[in-house]
Amino acid sequence: MEKRVLVTYASKYGSTGGVADAIGKELCGKGATADVVLIKNAGNIGSYQGVVIGSAIYMGKWMSEAVDFVKKNRDVLRQVPVAYFLVCMTLSQPTEKNRAEVLAYMDPILKAVPEIKPVGIGTFAGAIDYNNLSWLNKKILKAKGTPEGDFRDWNAIRAWVREPVYAKFAR
Repeated sequence: MEKRVLVTYASKYGSTGGVADAIGKELCGKGATADVVLIKNAGNIGSYQGVVIGSAIYMGKWMSEAVDFVKKNRDVLRQVPVAYFLVCMTLSQPTEKNRAEVLAYMDPILKAVPEIKPVGIGTFAGAIDYNNLSWLNKKILKAKGTPEGDFRDWNAIRAWVREPVYAKFAR
């Protein structure tokens, strides 16, 4: 029987949606049926045999709607394989220090809902176009030295879906 998987995400400027789409396509390529939707459109998740939940990192944390989604659906999520992912421009420079910093952004959600044990946590660089930002956000990101461009590593995203995510979902 084909697994039905929900890939849902919160995004500030759209980069995370592209990552979610790539995850959904890779799952479909592995024989699953994947629905990719914004968290605010996710609705009832009880019919899925796996859920992948992602968020952009905004102001140093997962977006609040992603956190709220996990908390609200904790009873269903405890019963199926769940994977988390995040998209963060800090990873445009993928040093070990930056990877550790970005992975720590998951600590609040892992502590808030400890009964959900993700089968994988993906950490990916994002994309940013300064023309899509407010004046203030552009100024903040430029001051932090955040580079403009698309730093998403599509091969790394697909590889993460294959191992560990799909391997755990297929069980």
